[in-house]
Amino acid sequence: MSQFPQLNQEDLDHLNAVMGELLTKSEAHIALLVEKAGYLIHQCGNPASIDTTTFATLGSNAYNAVQFMAQLVNENNFTSMYQQGENFSTLMVNVDENSLLVIVFPTHLTVGSMKYYANPAARSIADRIVVATGRGTQGLDLSDLDPTDVQSLFHKKEPL
Repeated sequence: MSQFPQLNQEDLDHLNAVMGELLTKSEAHIALLVEKAGYLIHQCGNPASIDTTTFATLGSNAYNAVQFMAQLVNENNFTSMYQQGENFSTLMVNVDENSLLVIVFPTHLTVGSMKYYANPAARSIADRIVVATGRGTQGLDLSDLDPTDVQSLFHKKEPL
């Protein structure tokens, strides 16, 4: 995996718009942008009921494990993973080589409708990450950082 780019305010505004639209259209409750090593990059929605940092780490670990299992049986087109619960379900969609979009939604909503709204959102986020990478600022290597406090690293503030 390559390093994740620093995000500026314009990037964050784009993420808020895309993820907010996803939540509005799909009626999901929470959308998380997660680095595949398990770090929470950005969140939208109402996460009051869950620890999103831990949720991001566990979601990433689950996705990576199932993706590895898929590769063992020569399945290389692994793009999403779904977990159905009694009250809430989770959809994890691959964004790019470094990140996932994790969506938490009420179980009465279908996974098909979530994928319908999540796939274009994931593409838009991936495109924005390409823009952020193209700025040439040094990316961030997260492997030695505290996973509970990395979000501020991605939020580069422009000088006033």
